[in-house]
Amino acid sequence: MPKLLEIYESGLYGCVEFLCGTRRRVMYLVKRHQTYWALHDVPRRLHDKLGRRLSKSLGTSNKSQAERLANILWLHDWKRQIDGEAAAVADDKEALFFRALIRNANTDEERESLKDHVGDLARDRAERALTRGDEAAADEAIRFAHLATGRIIPLTEHLDEWLAAIDDTDKTKAMKRAEVLKLGKQFAHVQDVGGPAAAKWLSGLAKGGASAKTIGRILSFLRGYWKYLREQGITAADPFAGLSPPSTARKGKSWVPFSPTQVVTLKKLAAKEGDKELADLIDLGMWSGARIEELCALKVAEVGLKGKAFSVSDAKTEAGIREVPIHESLLPTMRRLIGDRRDGYVLADLKPNKFGDRSNAIGKRFGRLKKAAGFGKSHVFHSIRKTVVTLLENAGVSENLAADIVGHEKPRITYGLYSGGATLAVKRAALAKLRYPM
Repeated sequence: MPKLLEIYESGLYGCVEFLCGTRRRVMYLVKRHQTYWALHDVPRRLHDKLGRRLSKSLGTSNKSQAERLANILWLHDWKRQIDGEAAAVADDKEALFFRALIRNANTDEERESLKDHVGDLARDRAERALTRGDEAAADEAIRFAHLATGRIIPLTEHLDEWLAAIDDTDKTKAMKRAEVLKLGKQFAHVQDVGGPAAAKWLSGLAKGGASAKTIGRILSFLRGYWKYLREQGITAADPFAGLSPPSTARKGKSWVPFSPTQVVTLKKLAAKEGDKELADLIDLGMWSGARIEELCALKVAEVGLKGKAFSVSDAKTEAGIREVPIHESLLPTMRRLIGDRRDGYVLADLKPNKFGDRSNAIGKRFGRLKKAAGFGKSHVFHSIRKTVVTLLENAGVSENLAADIVGHEKPRITYGLYSGGATLAVKRAALAKLRYPM
């Protein structure tokens, strides 16, 4: 916004002087019957088009408010006329400028004055467009007024408010923000997202290769945002109600377990490449079946070397909160990692990312390791967890007992709802059946 250089009064006139580029423009404020008017002398070369003087009532008797409205009037109307831009189509940036002014108005009087000003701008532009026979420009002028006054809402305008109101991890909030912003690139305003448009957009995601699981997650995020918009009275519609991932969306492939030999090979390869930390992580995973996030968050205080067990307190689900026996083959690694420490993490040197996730960087290192070993996208660190479950099944361990060990929901109601879970001794005996070719 050009700098307001000087304001002074002389008799009935208040002079507001603006610096525009390298030229000075002078706008006068005149008080007529307790209402300020803005006056501006048009350059001589434009008299034939615009007349000798531009004038407009500012609708207020308050001098400071009049000065502010005069500044806006100059920037967003008269300057365009004088510079030969009167016919320019108003863009969203200008409308959002007025939208912010209206939302942040200090008084109801100021808010209504701004709305009147926007209405006048839109009406003048629409009339000029229709005079030229340009109906599209006239429609744009009306749309400008609707956007500036809040009759249509930018899709992401309330995104920050929604994220601040929900109880989620920073990582989950970042994922939700990203999906709403992606939708905002397709639909500029909340009112643009009708049911058919939303369904077509989902179909486009499927055609672009998104899996049904991914589309389902995106739908969940967007329904949450629209629920907030409805609760705030911003919209009454829910364009995503009743929608589900299109039948054309690809079904996500399940991770494939490594063979016991492949797990040992990966562990040795990590050690050979000098990544002892990654080798230790693989060791922890192959003898416990724990998730990578659980192992990277495991604290020294949660490990009982005498009792030969560790507790998982940071898990994805309630079933994941559990006590896991330390296999005899894992004890040497666990003792070395802990040493004589009493606090801190078992894997002490992992660096958390911006969301506090300590598994992110080492997970990427595992990805590079398995790729170098010739494994594709269907093999991930989670595949080691599948290896453990497969070994337990082949050793005759019941599904319910295996679920207690790895932290899964039990498949049937009797044990799942009523049982307190297998004892540590029973789980230890089951884990003792794990076998790897060492």
